[in-house]
Amino acid sequence: MSTFLRLPAFAALLFLVGCGFHVRGHYQLPDTVGAVFIEVPGYDYDLRHRLHRALSSRGVRLVEDATEADSVLRISDPTFTTRVLSVGTDARVLEHELRYTLGFELSRRDGSFLVAPQNLELLRDISYDESNVLGSQSEANAGRVELLDQSVREIVRRLAARLR
Repeated sequence: MSTFLRLPAFAALLFLVGCGFHVRGHYQLPDTVGAVFIEVPGYDYDLRHRLHRALSSRGVRLVEDATEADSVLRISDPTFTTRVLSVGTDARVLEHELRYTLGFELSRRDGSFLVAPQNLELLRDISYDESNVLGSQSEANAGRVELLDQSVREIVRRLAARLR
């Protein structure tokens, strides 16, 4: 690369760094959180695993025993529901709405809140083709995974925003 092209690239890089630009989704949590225990009700290992991966990649120290934790990330009532969104002229379902709701809070060991209880609601429209049941189920499963990932990103984003 010639010097002529390096200078504008270097100037653009300095501008991005100087204005505080961050890649989307790159939220850091402060060290004041300490060791975190993730409490998810029931057997929702998928949500727990995704939260664990997202928080540990941001430098949060996670523990498997609540008695060793400085703070607890408590997830409550993670629930998927579906409802019919549209019906065709032949009274057959064309679209469903997939809804994922949950509550979360981050509290210290003494019970005081670092992040007060909050609710999260995510929606996704899913088309339904009666002649392609397997494809429709696959799309519904992909929608569930997408909503799980989106909920984890939203929880981490909200935690980072509240803990600044």
